[in-house]
Amino acid sequence: EKYENGLIRSLALRNRPLLKEFLKTSAPLAVGSMLAYAEWELLTVFAAVLGPAEAATWAVLGFVWDVFESTTEAFGDAGEVRVSYQLGKGRPQLARLSSYKSMFMGLAMSIVMSTIFLSLTNVLPEFLTTDQTIQDMLRMLFPMIALGNVTMSVGMVCWALVGAQLRYPLATAIATLCSFGITLPLGATFTIVLNYDLKGLTFAVIAGYVMTAMLLSTVLLMSDWEKLSERIREKVLADTVDEDSSSSDDSSSSSSSSSSSEGEEDDLQDKQLGGPLATKVVLADFDANSKMEDGGITHKKSEETDVSSVKAMHQAVQEDPNVSSPDRIIN
Repeated sequence: EKYENGLIRSLALRNRPLLKEFLKTSAPLAVGSMLAYAEWELLTVFAAVLGPAEAATWAVLGFVWDVFESTTEAFGDAGEVRVSYQLGKGRPQLARLSSYKSMFMGLAMSIVMSTIFLSLTNVLPEFLTTDQTIQDMLRMLFPMIALGNVTMSVGMVCWALVGAQLRYPLATAIATLCSFGITLPLGATFTIVLNYDLKGLTFAVIAGYVMTAMLLSTVLLMSDWEKLSERIREKVLADTVDEDSSSSDDSSSSSSSSSSSEGEEDDLQDKQLGGPLATKVVLADFDANSKMEDGGITHKKSEETDVSSVKAMHQAVQEDPNVSSPDRIIN
């Protein structure tokens, strides 16, 4: 019953401000995720232009990038939660400190991961593939991937922190601009026009991540944290007012339904007792027999009862069993 109203009895689509805010936040995230996958698939197409071995090597390299991204996303998501919480509580200075520490921790973790990755350069290719040609290409690209991991980590952490400021459209626009304005043009130039090997394609990815990290870091450093905190608190307050109004509407509707059900139960009980008029008459006769004497101080029950009314009620009970006896009604 505690969560029944929220799960069953409420329709969130009727809350237009909440639905608008939900779409406003989720749409940039969906577009950004789609474009990120599209970017890597297009880079795979560019690698296929160089040859089947290069295409297979780039596909295997994608799994290595996924491992790095999972580590980076963990720091970015954790920092995003802390920054958004501090901004919502009206603590812009702590939000700024949390964002800077998240950037530093993400950078430090990326350096550690890259160092471990470089130390396993001669071991990992043998676990990823059995083809000697692909293994040689992977060993050639691993140092550049380790460098790109550092820039990618900083850029993704900054993207999450800018999103914590409720500026997901801005973060997505910067990442998309760097991807389709720097990474893909450079990748197409190095592979299709100049016919370079996978080093040129990897350099294009690193250049795009470097520019993304630089722009998003600039946005964070130039942010007006006090103003952002006030805007977020106003939005939270407005959402709270909307939720309270919707909950009050639900409670009023539920109370009206309960009152109507209680009224139906009272009508049914009146019918079983022979109607409300008969019940009132019997209770009035009983109250008339108990009087308050001496200004309400001494109470005395009348020893005389209306024998005829009692006999009439007993006769009614014998004729109709649905009618309750006067003793039960009085008690």
